[in-house]
Amino acid sequence: MLLRFLLLYTFALVPLALVSQWQPGSVYREYVWTTPEEGEAFLRVGGRYGYKANPGKLPPDLQSGDQLILPHNIDLRGAVRAEVSLEKVLSHEDSRNLRIEINGHPPISVPEPDFLPDPATEYMYHTDLTVPIPLNQLKDRQPVQFRLSLDTTQRWNWPQNLLYGLIFRIYYPTSSTPPTLGPISEEVSSSSYLTTHVLAGAVRADYILVGKDVDWSGRGQQQRKHWQTYRGHPHHTIGSSRNSQTQFAVRWNTEWLPDQDGFGVQARVLGSDGKYRVSPVVEGLHLAPRPYRVLAYTPETAPRNWVTRSGEFEQLIKVPEEVSSALTFQLHWVSWSPCYSNGLFLNDHLIWDRNEDCYVFATHSPTFTGHTLNFLHTGDNVIRTALTPLFRGEMVHGMEVQWPGVQLKVKYGYVADGRSE
Repeated sequence: MLLRFLLLYTFALVPLALVSQWQPGSVYREYVWTTPEEGEAFLRVGGRYGYKANPGKLPPDLQSGDQLILPHNIDLRGAVRAEVSLEKVLSHEDSRNLRIEINGHPPISVPEPDFLPDPATEYMYHTDLTVPIPLNQLKDRQPVQFRLSLDTTQRWNWPQNLLYGLIFRIYYPTSSTPPTLGPISEEVSSSSYLTTHVLAGAVRADYILVGKDVDWSGRGQQQRKHWQTYRGHPHHTIGSSRNSQTQFAVRWNTEWLPDQDGFGVQARVLGSDGKYRVSPVVEGLHLAPRPYRVLAYTPETAPRNWVTRSGEFEQLIKVPEEVSSALTFQLHWVSWSPCYSNGLFLNDHLIWDRNEDCYVFATHSPTFTGHTLNFLHTGDNVIRTALTPLFRGEMVHGMEVQWPGVQLKVKYGYVADGRSE
């Protein structure tokens, strides 16, 4: 009995390696918990507006007292392991030690992202964090009840994380006959179609890039399997289809896919039995010849606590190429509450000042051409956000720029000798 307690205690306290569902042959079910779309559309954990301090904001099928309820009966028959992915926004710096307690068992610590500088709690981020769940904490064909908590201390007395969704996954034995993708030309054109070999009873297919592109997952890693969710559903992926008549065809626009060799595509297929099955990666793909090049640039480390109510912030992006042949460029970033932006500057030139909704998650991909191309430099490029001004003498929220900050893509033309400069 003592050994079992020590194992559970250790499991709850030791930071756990993040795991991924995108493994060839994986078979699993997903059970998604999200708040209703109307209202805030996210869950506040901790602080004065946290869900525990404000009962009654969620419908009774999602919350009972300080317990949150996954309103699905989970299927553990034949299960081999379980995990939960939490789509988390840090929200307030110095908010620490997110924990999840499942069905009254000892709390499981959700570690901070290991791809952030230390201390991670000083950086704005929106990412998915995944931790294993011991199967003995779950009950077959019954809902899950869980609690979320943070440390109660924070330097300005308002600890807060935001959760846009939780995905509980139950895994089953690996499939010896996983789904496969339809034929893909090794030279991928600017407008290609992806399909799957239709499995009996298949109802949906999702496709992801395995290669280099702008990272929307909050990791700052452009070379990766590009899968992330928003409120538990695929977000900024290649695409999804529910049309079995077309072999779940999805049009893949690669116009802005960065130049690279040997990238791949992977799919997962949802069956009518409610289980996802993951295909092998189709590897070794190349872009068909095109009359331009696209290069993607990762920024230098984002500043701590990039919230525009706190001041001006700068980030550096290095461009070693000669930019005189640039045809157009894009900037990409994730923000929270962008309505409070006071402009984004490239090398001290205002290039974006769009007002959007308040208190929401947003992604941005403005494209720049014409005179604005002159603001892009070979070498160092400084991205800056201005201080959000006071409103009627009072501080307002400010736009949060989420890790890794602002990413850059540049489309270059070719010069007479066939090379881009």
